[in-house]
Amino acid sequence: MKLVNYTYEGKSQIGVFKDHLLYPTEFENLYDLMDKYDVESLDKMKLGSPVRLENVEYNAIIKYPRQDILCAGMNYKEHKQECLDAHIDYSKEVESIYFSKRCNEAKTSGDTIDLHLDLTKEPDYEGELGVILGHDLYKANKKTAFEAIFGYTVINDVSARDLQKGHQQFYFGKSLDGYASIAPILVTRDEFEGYPNLELKTFVNGELRQHNNTSNMIFSIEDMLLELTKGITLKRGTIFSTGTPSGIGKGFNPPKMLKPGDEVLVRIEGVGDLYNIFK
Repeated sequence: MKLVNYTYEGKSQIGVFKDHLLYPTEFENLYDLMDKYDVESLDKMKLGSPVRLENVEYNAIIKYPRQDILCAGMNYKEHKQECLDAHIDYSKEVESIYFSKRCNEAKTSGDTIDLHLDLTKEPDYEGELGVILGHDLYKANKKTAFEAIFGYTVINDVSARDLQKGHQQFYFGKSLDGYASIAPILVTRDEFEGYPNLELKTFVNGELRQHNNTSNMIFSIEDMLLELTKGITLKRGTIFSTGTPSGIGKGFNPPKMLKPGDEVLVRIEGVGDLYNIFK
């Protein structure tokens, strides 16, 4: 099932997109929907009459996260190497890297994002597959980790590289207002057979910058959920951004940092597109 967060006639709600039509549900946000339904029972939801798409304004699938976004770092081999080469990996002696990203209000497709050029001279993009949990998860095993996944979305983990370097950690440089863009759509896990292996592409002004497959992650979604929940309870609604492949702006020589007017499109096979303009 493909779920969409949108505003129609001044009311925000979750809808179901099928057969090129958008059907409203009774829920104003994804948290409320997941409180009542799991993936296996979604077909029991009552749907209203379809709305006119031309009058719809889209929101991030979770516009106001209840917790910081959880992120994986250096999770593609080529990306880890380009970060080492660009001197933005401060943890080269470790394997898995996790960090959090503050997001008070998520941007979404079609939104304009402020680069915060008064603070950074090195704003960058990172196209990533996002995972949203539908159940609390602690001490997971392979079965419970998979069953806890509600669905998948598209994320642009916008990053200020010079702030990362200046602070020798990721939090500030990842968390400037507007630096989290999340697609308005979520595709539930039952649309895929097991964990999905999907083509991921990022375009900047039409130029293909990132191209890889989620099967090439160093640590799989399952690996990371099993590791994290050994000691951390991941709550329902957790947004987990699973890492970006090589091709970030800082990885080029010379670097190709974002500038005002740039247009970035992140496209993930079977999930959808996320498009933003930067200013």
